[in-house]
Amino acid sequence: MAYFQRLFFLALLAGVVGGVIASTLNIAINVPSIMEAEAFEHAAEHQTAADQAPHKHEQVSVLGRNLITFAAMVLAFVGYAFLVSVVAEVSGGLRTWGSGLFWGMGGFLAFNLVPAIGLPPELPGMPAADLGQRQLWWLCCACCTAGALLLAATVRKTAAYFASLVLLAAPFLYGAPTADGVATLVPEELQRHFVLGALAAGLVAWVAMGVTLGVLRSGDRCRTVLG
Repeated sequence: MAYFQRLFFLALLAGVVGGVIASTLNIAINVPSIMEAEAFEHAAEHQTAADQAPHKHEQVSVLGRNLITFAAMVLAFVGYAFLVSVVAEVSGGLRTWGSGLFWGMGGFLAFNLVPAIGLPPELPGMPAADLGQRQLWWLCCACCTAGALLLAATVRKTAAYFASLVLLAAPFLYGAPTADGVATLVPEELQRHFVLGALAAGLVAWVAMGVTLGVLRSGDRCRTVLG
């Protein structure tokens, strides 16, 4: 029981570290892009002049948005840290900061980079397919990518590498849901900046979480061995 309690506590700490970094970077880099895109979206919906009264309300809503972003990112990365901890322990454990970096990079690939190839992060006002279809495709792509990386890293045989490639390709062969032919006022440059910012924030947060988890687990092992 003590082993699982330590695993839980260390994953919680690492997840909070990753979540705080992710939320801070997203608030600093991506929230301004979201707000700018919303301005284009509102311009398309309302061609008349906006009422000048609700300036204070907008400031409160920005604060609320940032708090929601912070809470959501922390909760998400705590969950990611638990998942990485369990899978890593089953696969041999986190022994050094380097192994934590390895698992952190794997998480970034599975949950950020590879799914973004088919479904890049979207700004408000961008054309998008049905939300349920996009969520299902993202989940399938993340699971296939995670399975492919885990299979290639643990089995290390030709057949496993081939199966990993099949898993990686499967979601893209099926095709990500898209909404082609829908006009938008959001500039392409703004969307590109948002995608790069989201991926950069994800990379830094995943690496920080993985390295923190590796350092904490290696230190925990040393204390356990030394008694």
